[in-house]
Order: sequence, then C-alpha cells, then structure tokens
Amino acid sequence: MAAVGPMLGAMMEVSKGTFAITRADHYMANGDWVAITLEFAGEANGRTMKQAGVDLIRIDGGKIVEVKLFSSDPAQEDAFWGQ
Repeated sequence: MAAVGPMLGAMMEVSKGTFAITRADHYMANGDWVAITLEFAGEANGRTMKQAGVDLIRIDGGKIVEVKLFSSDPAQEDAFWGQ
C-alpha cells in the first residue's frame, strides 16, 4: 500500500515529529488480517493527544495492502489533526 508512507510522513509533519505509537500490546492474526491494540500520542496545532486505538492491517504477499484505524475518541483525533 503505497499510501502508508506518505500518510505517516504527513502525520509527522503536522505533529512536528511528536506523533508516536507509545504502546503496542496485542497482535492478533486471522488469515491475512492483523489487529494491534495500541496507544498513540503527540502534539499538534496547540493540542495534545493521547489515546487508545486498534489498527487493523491486511497483508498480502508480505506487504500491507489495507489499513483501518480505530481510535477511542475520533472527535478528539480529528480536532488534533485539524479536520
């Protein structure tokens, strides 16, 4: 999935390098899907954010081909990224 690199680059640019996955606890696989429970944090646009989430990643041929991101507070995350 070519869009993952640019997406992460944009997140680092907006957060001036502060965005980070601060914890990744459980990795659960089912076929070509992997679910990861995690926490992420950062500072951007005068706001701070720290929350839990789940990343759902589909892998095909050893490459990430699809990503779905779930956060515990979508409204806070949207405000953080300026959306």
